[in-house]
Amino acid sequence: MEKSSIAIDRLVRAVLAKSGVIGARELAAWKRPKDDIRRLCQRDYPASVRRHLDSGQIKELVRRARDVWPHFNRKVLGPPSPGFFSRAADALQLHFKAARYSSLALYGFYVDRANTQLSKPLIFINSSHHALAIGTAFCHEVGHHFATEVGKHHKPNGISFYFDAAYNAHLRDEGELFADMVVSLAGYPKPAAEVIFAKPQGKKRAFKRGLDYSLIERIRQHIASSYGFDFSASLSPRQNLQYLAGMLHYAKLRAALLEQFDV
Repeated sequence: MEKSSIAIDRLVRAVLAKSGVIGARELAAWKRPKDDIRRLCQRDYPASVRRHLDSGQIKELVRRARDVWPHFNRKVLGPPSPGFFSRAADALQLHFKAARYSSLALYGFYVDRANTQLSKPLIFINSSHHALAIGTAFCHEVGHHFATEVGKHHKPNGISFYFDAAYNAHLRDEGELFADMVVSLAGYPKPAAEVIFAKPQGKKRAFKRGLDYSLIERIRQHIASSYGFDFSASLSPRQNLQYLAGMLHYAKLRAALLEQFDV
């Protein structure tokens, strides 16, 4: 066990040392969060979902996720806790490492065990974030692990970084969109999504462009009541904008999945 911990720590240090170079564009974009939010609001999410996902993949993802979380896409998983992470990591046969990292632009990364000294894949999460953001990052990286099992989105021997300010790029990347789908379905189970994104009479249910105030309020209320998070003065202005971008991205993706695949 001690040898395994030493190997994990060495690998984490090596990957983090490269993250600033690999994610240079994302790190630069992180300094302009309003630009990212503006682009997210204008993106056509249903078109991206239709282009990169299909019903078979989604059904397989839900089936696999329910091996770990039996109520996945049925009920809220609840606020993340140490037990939530450890139980899921054990069920998935993963190494899990959470540690504070100086740059909040990085949420975490997933490393396949190929070409490493590890016996199992590794998920690293930057614990400097708010608890809900940590849970979001974990679900995203679990999505990368599921992708290696489903097959289509597997990038062999790769390291998958999760940077903030990269959500627009995720809509053009099948692997990242697949991983984001885990977060959206976990965060907004179908019964809740059907209420939040209720179809106005005479209109399509999912929004393509702008977000109206009443819809944003329903999203915020769901996150606050289900996960105990709301934007506050205890977070820096940049953090609040950072988490707002994530909230908009995952909500728009969830609405698109509901509209396109009724999932």
